[in-house]
Amino acid sequence: MKAESILNKITDNWKIKSACIGIAVILYLLSQTARLETKNFFPSLKTVEDGNMTIVSSIPDTINVSVRHDSKTNPIIKPEEIQAYIDISYLIEEGTYNVPVKLSLSSDLLLNETVEFIANPSHVTVSVEERIRKSVPINVPVSGNPVHGYEIQGIKVYPEEAVITGPRRMVEKVSQVNAEEVVITDKKDDFEIQSVCRNPNKFVHVVSPYNAVVSVSLQASLVTRTFEKCKVFCANLDPSLMIETQPEISFSVSGAELVLEKFYPSEYTVQCDCTNIYLPGEYELPVVIAVQDAFKVEQKSSEKVKVVLKQKPVEIEIPEIENLEKGEKE
Repeated sequence: MKAESILNKITDNWKIKSACIGIAVILYLLSQTARLETKNFFPSLKTVEDGNMTIVSSIPDTINVSVRHDSKTNPIIKPEEIQAYIDISYLIEEGTYNVPVKLSLSSDLLLNETVEFIANPSHVTVSVEERIRKSVPINVPVSGNPVHGYEIQGIKVYPEEAVITGPRRMVEKVSQVNAEEVVITDKKDDFEIQSVCRNPNKFVHVVSPYNAVVSVSLQASLVTRTFEKCKVFCANLDPSLMIETQPEISFSVSGAELVLEKFYPSEYTVQCDCTNIYLPGEYELPVVIAVQDAFKVEQKSSEKVKVVLKQKPVEIEIPEIENLEKGEKE
């Protein structure tokens, strides 16, 4: 009888009692919700790519993470305790996917069950492609000018190639990797320097080497100068002969710029040899250009010149008038 009496008391006016209980629960939840504090964090969105696929589309730099917690009973949450990432390691085929955003929390936050974390957006759309590797030449740009009179003799890069990795179609289009430019301003001696290899773009990365060793060799600049209408000196000319018209030729000489810029032909630089010529007349003689061993004669306007020789006038001494009169008186 007692059990039946208790049951009757419980079920009596049960609708009203149920409503009261529901209201009480709602009021409790509202009171708890009123105590919760919401804060927004914006951690960087990282990518995990441990499989054969890699992302080829743009993704958000940051993710909005809403954190709800009781500020009175929970410690202050620091931004570095929350990390956001997407994991595409499980993908095995190229295509476009809607990948969930995952959160990595500090150990203190993981142990606290009263804190709620919500990522917005909760999913990110990404396009993925097969990740491949490839070796390409390393190119080293050069800027500046060496000391006047010097030039680059050669540039050697070690190693000559770099290994790159990234999305299949992008990697296939890369023909070389550029390293940091090497400045040769005011240089004249050989030198060696390390140059950082740069990624072709944000999707294609250099695996190795990160630095290339660049050896630069310099040498004296070689230039060519042309001298116009230089008179030909007739060497070993018989004293009884003279040149009617002195011939001229033009010639070009190459050599070190610093030395050649100070060189000017003398009257003996361009010569023809008149040895064994004793009579007047017209002769065709080979031309010789006498320059120092450091220079090289590149070309001359003629290998031979025509030389017209004539007899030199004989000088007759005329006695002085005073001496002549003195002789007549005697």
